[in-house]
Amino acid sequence: MSKQKSTEKTTRKEAGAEKDFAKLLEMKRVEDIREDVKLVLEGQYKEAYEAMLDAHAAGLYVGLVGPVGCGKTALCRKFAYDLGREFYWVTFSDLVRPATLIGSFDPTLVFKFGFAAESYVPGPFTLAALQGGLFLANEINRGDEYVLNSMLDAMEEGRLYIPQLRSWIKVDEDFYVVSAMNPAEMRGTRKLPEAIKDRIKVWIHLDYPPRSLERKIVEANCPEYKIPAIAYEKILELLEQFRGDAQVESPPSLRSSIGMARLASERAARTKSKLDNKIIAEVANLILPDSCQFKPGKKPEQVVARIVRDTLGAS
Repeated sequence: MSKQKSTEKTTRKEAGAEKDFAKLLEMKRVEDIREDVKLVLEGQYKEAYEAMLDAHAAGLYVGLVGPVGCGKTALCRKFAYDLGREFYWVTFSDLVRPATLIGSFDPTLVFKFGFAAESYVPGPFTLAALQGGLFLANEINRGDEYVLNSMLDAMEEGRLYIPQLRSWIKVDEDFYVVSAMNPAEMRGTRKLPEAIKDRIKVWIHLDYPPRSLERKIVEANCPEYKIPAIAYEKILELLEQFRGDAQVESPPSLRSSIGMARLASERAARTKSKLDNKIIAEVANLILPDSCQFKPGKKPEQVVARIVRDTLGAS
């Protein structure tokens, strides 16, 4: 085959792939990104939800404080959906800049419209402010003070400055901000700036739920699996041991509980085996070493093997 014919064939393939992608994109496009939040409103979650309702009615901003994966984001998402609000969020880190929140110009559109509103792509904070949505400042105490300050006027004065457009905009009266953060002693956190802290008036502290409530949450997220009660208890007992172990700095989250239940059930079904301690131990070794953070100098695999052995008698 000549080089020219080969090039033509490749071009046709690429054109076909682009056409297929466009077709798939149209078929799979999601118009409403709301999802069913499988959070059980009992215990600490019910108390937190009711406190958020009262704070919202009083016009006070809420701060949710708790370890990674204890349900803060799910609670906030459910709260927004129950209020009928659009839900926007940003997880803060050193990579987040003011433009991440507020927005920026699209260079390709600037060529057509110039530096105007038509070429401006608003960020999630701006969209929430304009639409009266709920904005979650996730892991806010990992954000840079300079970045966090870009939210101050909207939270206090009800107006937001868009520097690229040199314009102030009025914030919708339904706009609401919830902040979520890890405990101050967690690695990578910063002291929350006083200006931001002063605007958060209601503080709600969460932890990993007790075993009985966590089981209900796991079951709600695994409706298609028929997992024996004893297997649930062993999985949750194992995670409880991880959360209390001195060598584990950041323990497994609720997502780890759900993941272990699903993977153990699938492995038992594939191997036509009983979902016993052996399978739970195998699944633990696949999930937990990289689902936790361990004290410096500790090898994850060794810590996991020890806790699994002490809890299940298997490794």
